[in-house]
This record gives sequence, C-alpha cells and structure tokens, in this order.
Amino acid sequence: MHSIHDLRRIDLNLLVILDALLDERHVTRAAERLAMTQPAVSHALNRLRDLLGDPLLVRSGNQMQLTRRAFELTGPLRDLLGGVRRLVLGDAFDPASAELNLRLGMSDYGAWVALPGLLRVLRQEAPGIRLEVCQASRLDMATQVASGELDGALGVFPLLPEGLRAQRLFEERFTCLCAAETLGERTRLTLDEYLAAPHLRVALQQSPAEEIDSHLERLGQQRKVIVTVPHFSVAPALLAGTDLLLTIAERMLPEDLASQGLARFEPPLQLARIEFVQIWSETSQDDPARRWLRGKLAGLTCGNQPAGA
Repeated sequence: MHSIHDLRRIDLNLLVILDALLDERHVTRAAERLAMTQPAVSHALNRLRDLLGDPLLVRSGNQMQLTRRAFELTGPLRDLLGGVRRLVLGDAFDPASAELNLRLGMSDYGAWVALPGLLRVLRQEAPGIRLEVCQASRLDMATQVASGELDGALGVFPLLPEGLRAQRLFEERFTCLCAAETLGERTRLTLDEYLAAPHLRVALQQSPAEEIDSHLERLGQQRKVIVTVPHFSVAPALLAGTDLLLTIAERMLPEDLASQGLARFEPPLQLARIEFVQIWSETSQDDPARRWLRGKLAGLTCGNQPAGA
C-alpha cells in the first residue's frame, strides 16, 4: 500500500513541466513557455518517462504525438494543477496575464460564426492565450474533448459520449442557393424539381449538411449530387455559371447575392432547425480559464442573427 511519504520521492515541479509538454507536444516550445532551457526540459521528460513507465511523447514523422497513457493523464493532470492553483491563488483568472494554449474543434462553419469575434477578444483581453483550431468529424471531436485532447468544440452534436457537457448557442436553418439564371423568374422550386436538379453538397461529418440527406432518406427520396466539397465557406462561390443547387446553413449566405449572380429560395421540404452548441468535458467544468473561454464564446454567438435574416 502506498503511503503519503511516497510523494517525497516525486518532484512535483515535474507535473508542471508535464502539463506544458502535453499541451505543446514539443520540447522546445514547452521550454520557452516555462522559461527553461531545452536540455532541462528534455531531462525532465526523461525523468517523467522513468517515473510513469511510459514514453509519453513519441515521434511520428516530423511531429510528436501523445501516447495513450499521456492522453489519459491530460484531464486528471489539468484538474490536479487547477486544484493547486485554486488552493493557492483562489478562483481568480486574469486573462490579461494568462499564458496558456487552448485547442478548440470546429468546422469551417463554426470558424465562420465564432472565430472573428473570438480572435478580437483574445487579442484585446488575453494576448497571452494561444489558440489552435482543429477540424475532424463530429464523433472524433467529441472523443477528443472527452479525452482532454481538445478543450472544447463547436458544432452540431446530436449524440455525446458520457462525461461531456453542452451549451446551446443558437438555432440554425437551411436555405437554398443557385445561379440567378437557374431560378429565372421563379421564386421557389417544387420538391420534384429540387430532386431532379444537380446538387453541390458539402460533405463534412461535423457540418449540418448531413441532415439534408438524412431527411430525404426518411422520406424515401434522394437528391442528385454532382459535386461534393468539404467546406461550406467555398461552396457559394462555385455556383455562378452552373446549374447546381446548394442547400446551405443560412449564416453562410454571401452578403450581396445579386452582385455574385446568385439567387436564394426556400427549400421545398421541411428541414428541421439544427442546434449549434459548444461542448466541453466535465473535468474542465470548473477550470477558470476554460470557463472564461466558454463565457466569451457564448456571449459572441448566442442569439446572433444570420446575414440573410
């Protein structure tokens, strides 16, 4: 049975270095963050490997990746150090003096909605916070949040693993776009016309686009997809001079459709509104920095209106 005296053989400063290494995944960057020399951090990493019986960081090509054991340590270590900070410093978080890395998962749709405002806030209020934005499928992002690899994620998450929390930021609806000459004098298309027309589809698992095909499948229908692209942001620019239809999240509408030769019409099917949320791990629920970040994201996005509304 381990005794409290076993902790005497552990240099608790190693845990601070481990936190920086897991966050940066780079010895030199971790050293710069900690104001230490690179050899000192390398030596500490070797001590941590001996102490924990795991390599923790392994090289994969030109990058360092976390081992499974390192992933498992990320959340508990963050909680432990957060508890120590609260014990010593209280719950205060000063964004102006904070120095830390944060990772958020989001698609280009989420980036379109949230990043411009968030970056302005970070540069004005928390210039020492370094932000990394990652893109993956819904399931992968949720899994990465649960494991601590991501500090949070923005998107549409109908199903969440255990241990995650979610906050609804806003509802989104779909609209349709096409080249103006495709719609002609009409103001809308029938469902049969919609299904028979060629479609440009955004196929990215974490985007709202998959709701369209799922809805049609439930109706026993299928649209004719001719072109598939992975990003919402580029899709409207591809329509001019073609006969393609695009069903898109309303907030992604270009501001001046006429100048781009585009026309908008309502989908000829009842597509449910979708909930755009931010998710985070229960282990980071009380972390002051991440709580501050969630508050800023909520303030920037809750209730915001689409450009075409």
